Amino acid sequence: MMMEQEDPSIINRRDEIEQFTRDYLINNPQGERALVTIPVVVHVVYNTAAENISDAQIQSQMTVLNQDFRKLNADVANTPGAFAGLAGDANIEFCLATVDPNGNPTNGILRVPTTATSFSTNNTVKSSSTGGSNAWNAGKYLNMWVCDISGGTLGYAQFPGGSASTDGVVIDYLYFGTIGTATAPFNKGRTATHEVGHWLNLRHIWGDDGTGCTGSDQVTDTPNAGGPNYGCPAFPRITCSNGPNGDMFMNYMDYTDDACMYMFSNGQISRMQALFAAGGARASLLTSNGCGTAGPAPTCSDGIQNGTETGVDCGGSCAACPCNGTSLTLAITFDNYPAETAWNIRNSAGAIVASGGTYSGQTAGSTLNLPLCLGNGCYTLTFTDTYGDGMCCTYGNGSYRLIGPSGTLASGGTFTTSQASPFCIGSAPAPTCTDGIQNGNETGIDCGGSCAPCVIPCTTTTINSNNFEAGFGSWTDGGTDCARISGTTSPSGNWAIRLRDNTNSSVMSTTSLNLVNYNEITVSFKFRTISFENGEDFWVQLSTNGGTTYTTRATYVAGTGFANNTVYSVNVVIPGPFTSTTRVRFRADASDDGDQLYIDDVVITGCVVAAREEEANASNFNNSVEAISAVNIYPNPVADALYIDYLLAESGTVEISVLDLQGRVIEKKSQDLQEGTQHQVYETQNLAAGTYLIMVSNNGQRSVKRFMVQR
Repeated sequence: MMMEQEDPSIINRRDEIEQFTRDYLINNPQGERALVTIPVVVHVVYNTAAENISDAQIQSQMTVLNQDFRKLNADVANTPGAFAGLAGDANIEFCLATVDPNGNPTNGILRVPTTATSFSTNNTVKSSSTGGSNAWNAGKYLNMWVCDISGGTLGYAQFPGGSASTDGVVIDYLYFGTIGTATAPFNKGRTATHEVGHWLNLRHIWGDDGTGCTGSDQVTDTPNAGGPNYGCPAFPRITCSNGPNGDMFMNYMDYTDDACMYMFSNGQISRMQALFAAGGARASLLTSNGCGTAGPAPTCSDGIQNGTETGVDCGGSCAACPCNGTSLTLAITFDNYPAETAWNIRNSAGAIVASGGTYSGQTAGSTLNLPLCLGNGCYTLTFTDTYGDGMCCTYGNGSYRLIGPSGTLASGGTFTTSQASPFCIGSAPAPTCTDGIQNGNETGIDCGGSCAPCVIPCTTTTINSNNFEAGFGSWTDGGTDCARISGTTSPSGNWAIRLRDNTNSSVMSTTSLNLVNYNEITVSFKFRTISFENGEDFWVQLSTNGGTTYTTRATYVAGTGFANNTVYSVNVVIPGPFTSTTRVRFRADASDDGDQLYIDDVVITGCVVAAREEEANASNFNNSVEAISAVNIYPNPVADALYIDYLLAESGTVEISVLDLQGRVIEKKSQDLQEGTQHQVYETQNLAAGTYLIMVSNNGQRSVKRFMVQR
């Protein structure tokens, strides 16, 4: 059984992995296969003695995995002649881990008692906070959870590209291995083979389209099938006009009994191998020491920093490290993807004095408190996100806060690729309006508070507003599962738009909007749901090609993000760039007509680029002569160097500042120049991809231009 993820960013990641796989198959037509050894940790989460399966039963499962993925299983000889030439050796092996993530010896088996009498397929077994066991580093281990899964499910898996905290496979204790509790007809270990196949990017051979004969498993040498096969079919079993050989029902990625599945095809093997190519989604496993040799067990007197220590022989399970400076606490609350978060602290000379992350071992939404010790001085705390979506608030409500004796020194969480927060401790110099950091009562770097006002670069304008009392307005009716409805279910007023079920008509969208002059838009709306089941959701989506394709920009999940019969007011901020054919769409992702979403009071506002630049350029202070004119920047977008040309009316000091879209100054430089035509270069290598403002100032005048950094 494969588990699709609710988070829409998973869709984007899987698309990237699929494109990588296609490129790999084109560049490796001969299907070269490197030997891959995958360290495995088995989390036995048990409520009864029977669920606490033996080491021998676990080892029997490891034996089956190694036989099946190396084509060493004896029953591969039963493959019909028509398919025998397609059965291959995946060149993938598995070993129970001998070294844990802290470098300590292990047998690769964790035994975790739980008060939960059973688990479902909602990943609760993967978190200690819900009665399960936290994953080990998914970049270095295959996590396998064995537990009682309710509802008759044999097992489930997570595809590559999902959250590291839930990555791995889950198998019911009745269908794991070949001895002990293993129960016929699923007592030959093939449930784990099937689920690990999903974990290695394989889909079901019928393409998961029900019985439509239109799906695809993205593998060319597995015949299209009319749906899953059960039991032990007789060869040939012909569906979808796939005669004379019919379905490849003996493939591990079908649903037949364990005794009747015994092969992977060469095409499937190439898909699995793509994951381990350079840049592949599971390539980090190649450098794992999980099946290596552990060093000596860490102690608090071995003279090195190891184990859980935060310093040499101190911190963690040892005595607290002494602090000869100021004791601080860095509190990190993670979003849904702790494995994307890292941080560092640099001193005024630019040297890193503390760092951490990424945090693949942390649970989504958990909080980590890290003790720090710093001497007097000024520093910069920088948080980074490897995926570029920050820590808040689209995929979880992550944040960070650096706390000192006098309170919060730095905080944040809403950013894209990185966020830098300067701070000072101890007897640092008194703040000034020219020290290049945000301190004192400043609201930006050297601006706001007692300094000059910060540049406010954005003028907001309303693009579209509709309460649906008089009709759909500029919104279009998606069809059968979209309707304008009046009554008490409306979140506001008498009328609202109702979306239901999950079909191509479960949508409402705007007509094409010309948003080329906007840097970002905000979609504000109210909603109420009726009868949404936990896990069902709806999306806010954006198209920049007139509705041909959409990307999901926000998702709201029942049970964790909202409750039925409650009115919510929501703001979704969507950064540009946009086009003249931009459309906004709402889409329901429920399960039947009784699951209903009511949307009302939709207002789309935007930050106007033209207004921003006109406002900045209007600051001429009634001078009769423009101090700065003919400003031109190029190339735009830029990668490494931005060229700035302008005409300077009088000799004097010119200040060039780079700001983010919230008006915060990122960098500021001054230079004394002679009057005339100027040609300057601003290096952009240290800027993350995104949109910025550059401001050229002289003699009380300034000119602001927008530019974009692309990587």
